[in-house]
Amino acid sequence: MWIPYDIRASLKAESDPSVIRLSRADESVRDFLVGFFLRNPVTQAWELDLVASPSGQDLDDGAAPAGMRITFHGNDASKLSEVIYRLPATSAQDALAKAHADFQPRMMRYLAEIGRGMAIAGWRIADTGHGARWRCTPFRPSAMHLEFDTLAPVEGDLVPVIELFQRARNAPDAASRLMAGFAVLHAAYAGHAALTGSGAEGFRVTQEMLVHAGAMEFSSQFLGLALGDLIAAIRPEHARLTTPEGLLAAVSDDLAAQQRLAQIANLTDLVSHRLILAELKMRAKARSAVLPNARADGEPLYALGEQIC
Repeated sequence: MWIPYDIRASLKAESDPSVIRLSRADESVRDFLVGFFLRNPVTQAWELDLVASPSGQDLDDGAAPAGMRITFHGNDASKLSEVIYRLPATSAQDALAKAHADFQPRMMRYLAEIGRGMAIAGWRIADTGHGARWRCTPFRPSAMHLEFDTLAPVEGDLVPVIELFQRARNAPDAASRLMAGFAVLHAAYAGHAALTGSGAEGFRVTQEMLVHAGAMEFSSQFLGLALGDLIAAIRPEHARLTTPEGLLAAVSDDLAAQQRLAQIANLTDLVSHRLILAELKMRAKARSAVLPNARADGEPLYALGEQIC
């Protein structure tokens, strides 16, 4: 089951709807709290290899922007796990944008200084005046059962294509996911020999795909597009990530641009998966015509299992 890995464009309300409505209707400047959860991209643990007190330590007033209070919090192992901003803003999104604009280059300095991987895992926001709270954090999906006995290794010609999809699924950043997924889309549209059964010629972007990818914001641009038209629509986003020489471009996006990129990357990732699944289904049906006892429905051989705790 494909799930979106990057949900930066969404905020999940954690307070009563009436409280959320009051906060959204209030356009006055007031105090907000924005907490950034941090992640080590190597261990995937929600902590960085930086020492910080579990009780919290404030950034000196002289080092913090005017009007902002920044506190670094360590976990029980005294490793930095969350950075909390207190700042004036007019809305949750305004507070997040301001805090992110300060923290992203600040974290880049830490990364460059010690040479270790660092990433923002998600965030939480609180409107202290109204008691409204939001959160944006990755969720852990249900564990799944695979019928290992019935799933033979993928054919050799498909391995390079699925490795591209693997890179999209394994990448911790939206840019890498978009570029890897885009390569699968382009291969299918160009008639790659391993994807002749992917249904590329009849593909259309559906509303279900946009909802699943968290990309309904792009409904007017993407809904109903054929594969070639979708590639053309995504190509400018892909092109700005690389230089004319084929190198990775040095791109520094603000939060709004990162959220847009994440949504497009999610859709690209999802479509690449649909094309590969269609190819696998076609091959399963072709085999069943030769081997009547082979499973021919082409449906994914898994069932939902128990929730991971």
